[in-house]
Amino acid sequence: MPSTVPRTSKPMRFAEFFAGIGLVRMGLERAGWSCVFANDIDQTKQRLYEVNFKDPSGHFRLGDVGEVRAGEVPDIELATASFPCTDLSLAGRGDGLDGAQSSAYWSFLRIIDEMGDRAPRRVLLENVPALLRSNGGDDFGRVVQSLNELGYLADAMVLDARWFVPQSRPRLFIVAERGGNATPATPDAPTRARPLRLIEAINANADLGWSVVDLPEPPQRSRERLKQLVARVEREASEDLEHAWWSDKRQAYLRSQLSPAHARYADEHVGKRTWTYATVFRRMRCAPGSDRASSRAELRTDGLAGCLRTPKGGSAKQILVKMGYGRFMVRYLTPRECAQLMGADDFVIPDDVTDNQALFGFGDAVCVPAITWLAEHRLNTPVPAHAHA
Repeated sequence: MPSTVPRTSKPMRFAEFFAGIGLVRMGLERAGWSCVFANDIDQTKQRLYEVNFKDPSGHFRLGDVGEVRAGEVPDIELATASFPCTDLSLAGRGDGLDGAQSSAYWSFLRIIDEMGDRAPRRVLLENVPALLRSNGGDDFGRVVQSLNELGYLADAMVLDARWFVPQSRPRLFIVAERGGNATPATPDAPTRARPLRLIEAINANADLGWSVVDLPEPPQRSRERLKQLVARVEREASEDLEHAWWSDKRQAYLRSQLSPAHARYADEHVGKRTWTYATVFRRMRCAPGSDRASSRAELRTDGLAGCLRTPKGGSAKQILVKMGYGRFMVRYLTPRECAQLMGADDFVIPDDVTDNQALFGFGDAVCVPAITWLAEHRLNTPVPAHAHA
């Protein structure tokens, strides 16, 4: 859908770092942007990228971002970086921006610095909201300060995929622009895009350089629910799913792992003459009065899938439960369902890419319509003419 927001007068070219399977590109292209350079270290992600875009052979740079030199990057108006979240998220060890993976951010920043006068007018960073708390909030401040040191003023917002698709996936975005108009750090009252925890993080770094721009309220929720999405996929790929459903024994075991409240919910909906869908994550929980943890299955029943993750272990793969007509059916979410949960409905998954490889790509990716919304309401507005002053 074309943007309704005024665009810059010059061509809107961008380079994407930590490009993954290209969903940032997909979201920006829907808002009128053109990708001229991409970099990622993962060969399978490159394969998925190449299948879905017509021109990657000319500009996809496979390899470690630490080996990329500024001279390889064409002239651009925007650089994006969905840098690794492992050391910032709850799944990491709290090493933060100096961790083995998340420290790749500094290599990206080095490239921007080395571009000198050719540095893009805007930078877009994406990561998990846990960056706001990483190392007591210091890492968020370090990111903003590092951008300030290169002449950029910063803005920040949190967008949740649930506003666009039936998946709960909040993500932190930092938009930085060179030469924008400085504003007081303190934003207005909390909004969906700037919740209280983000405002507190911005205020804690009020001495840094900010350019906080008013944003419209994002959509309240996706018009489609998980049930509708899955039912559509099942109609389109019924034969492919025949062998995906778990055996009776395996399904019964998962059902036995439900808490009493979730078991009652399952019993109620199994008895209905309609299909109900829910997702499940396995968690390690302690029973009341015990300090010994065991695996539990937790149902999510609000019409949303949980946040897609990279399938590094069995507990990270999201499970789908289908209940009704006396049946309790279980399988993993398919790559096709994950594509649609990311708003990439037509994403092509070639036969030489395994399900786990595809799931890894989607678990590391971004929600496409969230990127488009951000582009239309924050990136497509003109940057002041003195941006490189």
